[in-house]
Amino acid sequence: MFPLISNQCSISGSPVGSPASLETMLNFVEQHNIEPIVEIFRFDQINEALERLASGKAKYRIVLSNQ
Repeated sequence: MFPLISNQCSISGSPVGSPASLETMLNFVEQHNIEPIVEIFRFDQINEALERLASGKAKYRIVLSNQ
């Protein structure tokens, strides 16, 4: 457990369905070239990203990137 905490890692799961249904969905996504709709902000733009979230103007997901 300590390596997870010290490396700031996390474990998550999904209530969406069984592993088999998730595999089916992921195969569908791959076959149809479906991509998420995200807005990418650099870490130095975090204030703008937070303002966008707070104002309700964020579309779907905001992603912070270190690149």
